[in-house]
Amino acid sequence: MISSAQSALRKAMTAINVKIVTEFSASSALLLRIDAVNRVKRLKLTNCVNITGTCLEPMRGSAIIEQIDLSLVGAHQNPKIYPEPSISCNYVLPILDMIIASEGGCALRHLQFPLVWLQEPSTDSEFHQFLQRYNQMWGNLGAISCLECNKGLPRMCGGTTTNQWISTDTGLSPDYGTQYNTCYGCFKHSCYSCKMKFCLTCQTDYCDDCSKMSDCRSCGGSHCNDCYEHECHECDEKICLECVEEQLCHKCGDCDRVFCSECSNFGPGKSCSDLCNDICCDDCRLRRFLQGEQDCAECNKRIAPLIVRESIASRGLKEEVERLKAENEELKRENKELRSRH
Repeated sequence: MISSAQSALRKAMTAINVKIVTEFSASSALLLRIDAVNRVKRLKLTNCVNITGTCLEPMRGSAIIEQIDLSLVGAHQNPKIYPEPSISCNYVLPILDMIIASEGGCALRHLQFPLVWLQEPSTDSEFHQFLQRYNQMWGNLGAISCLECNKGLPRMCGGTTTNQWISTDTGLSPDYGTQYNTCYGCFKHSCYSCKMKFCLTCQTDYCDDCSKMSDCRSCGGSHCNDCYEHECHECDEKICLECVEEQLCHKCGDCDRVFCSECSNFGPGKSCSDLCNDICCDDCRLRRFLQGEQDCAECNKRIAPLIVRESIASRGLKEEVERLKAENEELKRENKELRSRH
């Protein structure tokens, strides 16, 4: 008898967007139990960092699978994984070969590979040979055009026509093993001058309908809005994680607020002088000055305008307090007079 839990699991896995997560260990038994080869259209191995790939054996020869995401990370996440995952080309590529050569026809529209497979491209590798076979499969499908401008695809980011849907150019390391002109979300095809953009954080193509993108204020690179973790505290423009990690912008050492290079009042990641290790924002410097904790004369000189402004504001506040006190005393006196009349 099938338990209620097993029944619920079977229904969930028959949905188009299927995600095999670590809790299920992406086991072959699970894929067999749900008849994945005939049911699963999207396979995403999110967080399955300990698998070798043997668990995908039940998917061999699938004629309905449309997307296989082997990046092992979730949507809008950087594909860098430490330590490097154990997933192996030796186990996975034979399964993928049987899928793209399926006798019932291949429905595969999007492949995403683990970053570890892309970092040292070699024309002699089995992975490189598979990419060529995958491109041949796409070539057999006939002409495909951009849904917006009707120009022939695939086309690279610069608009150059190519015959490769996945780059096999070992000299283009950022592009190597990346699928062109295909939206990760909806599989629609478009050129990069129309609706398609490549996100430098999650390293994925998205159309404008599936994911909005913005340019990083510091480096100018395009990133999904959902991939951004930081905004400039002053101008509210988005700043990518790489610019923060590479210190291409300024991150306060005290409050962790981030400032773009244009809004920061000193060099990203640099202290105010050779004698001071302080890399804090001016607000934090001012706070420490007012608390008597700021000893660096150079830092105090830098925030002198803020100190003057704070002094003026403080003096104004004191005057306001004195005025309110006087008004309060006047009200007390009037109240006393009114009571004495009655």
